[in-house]
Order: sequence, then C-alpha cells, then structure tokens
Amino acid sequence: MQQNPVSILLVIVNYNQELEINSFLCEVMKFWPLKDAVLVDDGSTDRSTEIARNSGFEVIAHPYNQGVGAAIRSGIHHAQKNKYDAVLIMSSNGKMLPSEIASICDPVKMNEADYATGSRFLAGGNSPGLSNFRRISIPIFSAICTFLLGRKFSDITCGFRCYRIDFLFNGTCDINQEWLSRYELEYYIHYWACRTGLCIKEVPVTIRYSHLNEKRKSKIRPIVDWWSMIKPLLFLRLKLKK
Repeated sequence: MQQNPVSILLVIVNYNQELEINSFLCEVMKFWPLKDAVLVDDGSTDRSTEIARNSGFEVIAHPYNQGVGAAIRSGIHHAQKNKYDAVLIMSSNGKMLPSEIASICDPVKMNEADYATGSRFLAGGNSPGLSNFRRISIPIFSAICTFLLGRKFSDITCGFRCYRIDFLFNGTCDINQEWLSRYELEYYIHYWACRTGLCIKEVPVTIRYSHLNEKRKSKIRPIVDWWSMIKPLLFLRLKLKK
C-alpha cells in the first residue's frame, strides 16, 4: 500500500538579514508555497521582519535575540501545532539555494528517509566563497562529530535540513531545555536522530558565500560557538544531560 506524501513546513530562520532577505524570499516563492512556510525572526533590529510580512510570509517574532536553536524550536512547535509531519530548515541569509529545496525535501516527502541533511562536500555539492579555513575545519569538525555520533556525516555544520518531527515528541528527548537555545539544538537533534534509528540521508547541496561581504559570511564565533555545537554530543554521550 502506497504511503501518503509527508507534509512539510518550511521554517526560515532570520536575524538581521535586511540586506539579503528580499531577494531570498522572492526565490523561495518560486519553489515553495507560502501557505506551508513560516519565518521565525529571532529579535531582529532591522527591517527584515517588515520585508517578510510585506512579501506575504507568516512571521513568528521573538521579542529579543535568543539564538538559532530557539528560532528552530519555535518553528518545530509551530509545525506540530499545525499538524505537519516534518520541517525544512533554511536561513534567510541566502547561503542556501531555494532551487535545491526539492533535493532536500524529496527523500523525506516520499518516505525514502526520515532525516535529510545537506552536504557541500559530497560529489555534486559546492560552496563558492567558502574560506580556506572553513574548508579545512568543517571536515575535521565533522569527523569528530562522526566519532561521537557513530554515524558518518561529511558536513555536520550544514544547516539545510529536512526531518520528521514525531521523534522529538515521543518522550525520548526534550527540545525545550533552556541550554539548547543557541547552536546546541541542531546537534542535539542530530544525536537523537542517530540514537533513535532514523533513516538519515546526506544530500549534495550548494552553500554559497560569494554574495556576502567578509563580516556577514558567518555569525559563528570560533571556539565559543564550536563548543556550543559539540557540547550536546559530549553531554549526551556522557549522560550529563537528557
């Protein structure tokens, strides 16, 4: 018996992306229906929320900046409340190509995988404008996470993902913990996706940096934010957190 396609909510995470958001949202609308999209604004102080609303997007606005994890969590809860099966996570900074949405979504939508995550390092992937430092450090960091997770990832830091959300609400894990509000949540979800035996698929994607000036290429702070990423994997492996 053929299974029904999985319903997916596009969750766009935004924080002060006024310069990039208009062109990004225009591209999104070519490849995704507005009725199945929400933009979560994490306390922006610029006009990006106004631009999103004027473009017709539903907006969830945090009153102050809480972190990317808090924004993703708001999107996941919105998806659950509106009875979606899965979420597609994107950033409004234009690094991820809306034209590649189908590549990420289709494995989940057609029940071929429970969790699809992008990789710029697989054959067919690309990352124009990626610095030499990140080109070296991301595979090293991915190798460390691969060891801790017991499952190979070639690009663990890629935020372009689509996954079912039912496993997040079955009592095994708790995404509402306060310590998961910044980069921790994405890696916490990675951990539980692996531990609960989800079918995980990496998909080649393009993550571009060439349209951004040097200061806007990444908000990740070396050392401080790297610790936020790897902390959940260590804490969960050592059973210091649930």
